Amino acid sequence: MLAVRWLFPGSEIRIEAQCLDCGQPIHVRMRDEDILEINPTTTVGHMNIPLAKALTGEVSWGKA
Repeated sequence: MLAVRWLFPGSEIRIEAQCLDCGQPIHVRMRDEDILEINPTTTVGHMNIPLAKALTGEVSWGKA
């Protein structure tokens, strides 16, 4: 879901989705690597990247 930020650099993106586990609505508002708003605040995500890249700093985690 957050990969769409690469398609619209510099633009504010709003994403409305449902949790695949419980069906609760999820709202995310972001620009580039910055998460401007997320609801519910307990929302978590999954990044499919090699752990080695995460530990070496090759991956930018963005700012919440």
